[in-house]
Amino acid sequence: MSRSKIISTLEVKHGREIMWLASPIILTMFSSTLMWTADTILLGHYSSLALGAAGLGGLITWATYSLFNNLSRISNTFIAQAFGRNDNKAVGDYAWQVAYIAIAGGIILSLMGYFSNHVLPWTQNPPEVIDQTYLYIKWRTLSAVFTQLAFCLMGYFQGRKRTRVPMWAGIVSNSVNVLLDVWLIFGWTGFEFAGRTWLAVPEMGVTGAAIGTSVATFLNFLIMAAWAIFPAYGRKHYKIHVPRKIDFKIIKKAFVVGMPASMSGFIDMVGFAIFTILIGRAGAVALATSQIQVQILSFSFMPMWGLTIAGSVLMGNLVGKGDHDKAEMYGKQTYKMGLYYSLTLAVILVLLGGNVYKIFTPDPAILAFAATMVPLAALFQVFDGARMIGNGLLTGAGDTKPTMLIAFFVGWLVFLPLTWYLVVYHNGSVAVAWIGSVVCYAIRSALLYGRFLSGKWRHVDLWK
Repeated sequence: MSRSKIISTLEVKHGREIMWLASPIILTMFSSTLMWTADTILLGHYSSLALGAAGLGGLITWATYSLFNNLSRISNTFIAQAFGRNDNKAVGDYAWQVAYIAIAGGIILSLMGYFSNHVLPWTQNPPEVIDQTYLYIKWRTLSAVFTQLAFCLMGYFQGRKRTRVPMWAGIVSNSVNVLLDVWLIFGWTGFEFAGRTWLAVPEMGVTGAAIGTSVATFLNFLIMAAWAIFPAYGRKHYKIHVPRKIDFKIIKKAFVVGMPASMSGFIDMVGFAIFTILIGRAGAVALATSQIQVQILSFSFMPMWGLTIAGSVLMGNLVGKGDHDKAEMYGKQTYKMGLYYSLTLAVILVLLGGNVYKIFTPDPAILAFAATMVPLAALFQVFDGARMIGNGLLTGAGDTKPTMLIAFFVGWLVFLPLTWYLVVYHNGSVAVAWIGSVVCYAIRSALLYGRFLSGKWRHVDLWK
C-alpha cells in the first residue's frame, strides 16, 4: 500500500464538521461526567456503603429510565430527518407529540421508583445496602418527568444542529448539582444573619446526592424549555410555542421507531444492572470496586456519546435529504474518530495504572483490585465506544429494530449467563466478571458494525 493511500485511509474526512456538532455535546457530557465523578468522590469519602448503594441505585434507576429514554429522545431522529427535508411543520409536530410520550413515561418511572422497595430485596444484597439504595432511587426518580422531557428537548435542538443549547443547560445544571452535593451529602451548620440560622441542613448521605441530582435535572429542563419557547426563530418557523392536540398517528409512528431503540437501551441497562447485582452479592467492596470502574469508563462513554449524537444527526439530516451515500461516508468517519479517541484513552489508562483508583477512594481493600481493573477498563471502552456509535448511526437512519435484536441476543443470551457462570457458579472475582463483559461488548460492537456496512438501513423510510 502506498504512503498516500495509507494517509488517506487514516485521515478523518469532514472531521471539522463532525466535531462542530459533537464538541458541544462532548462538553455537556464532560460536565455530566464531572458531576457524576463529584458524586462518586464525595460519597466515597462519606462511606463505602453510600458509594456502593448510590452506584447500585443509579444503575437500577437508569435501567428503568431506559424503558423510555430512547423513546423520549426519538424526537432527534424525526426532527433531524424533517430538518433535512426542510419540513418545518413536522419539526414542531414531532417535538410536541414526543413530549406527550415523555410526560407519560416520566410519571410511570416516578411511580416505579417510589414502590421499588418491594422489589429491591430480590437483589439479595445486604439489608443495609438495600435500605440506602431505596432512599437514593426514591428521591432520584422524583424528577423522572423532567428527565424525559429534557431528552425530548435535546432531540428538538440537536436534530436541528443546535447542539450548544443543551450544552449550556447541561453545564449550568451540572454545576448546581455539584454545589448541592457538597451541601446536602455532608450537611452544613449554615450561617447566622439577622439573629437566625440560614441554609443549615443535616448530613443526608445518599439521600442528599439524589435530591441534588433531581433539582439539577429540573433546572436542566427549565433552561431548555425557555430556550425553545421564547426565541422568535422557533416561534416563527416551528410554532413551537403553540401546544398541539394529541395526534395518535404521529405518536404511533414515534413508538414504532422509538420503542425498539428504547428496548435496546433497556436491555443494555438492565443487563448491566443485573451484572452489578451479581457482583454485589460478593459484598460491599466488590460492589464499590465495580462502581469506580463504571465511573472511570464514563470518561470514555460521555465524549463518545457526543460523537454518537453528532453521527446520528448527520445521518438523519442526510437520509432525510435522500443522500444515502454521503450519509454512509459520514458514518464511517464518525467510527474512525471514535476509534482514535478510545485508543488514545486506552493508552492513558494503561500508563496511569492503579493510580486512577486512588482518586476515588483510600480503601486498601478496593485498591487491591486496581492493577487488574484499569487495563480491563481500557479495553472495554474501545468496544463500548464502537457499540454506541453503531447504535447512534442506525438510529439516525431509523433502522432501530436490529439494534434491539443485537442487544437482546448478546446482552441477555450471552452476557448475563456468562456473568452468572463466572461470578456465581465459579465464585469468580469482580475482575473475572469484567473480563466476560469485555468479550460480550466486543461481539456486540462487531454485529452493529456489520449491520451498518450491510447498507440495509438505506431501505428504511420513516415518511411513508
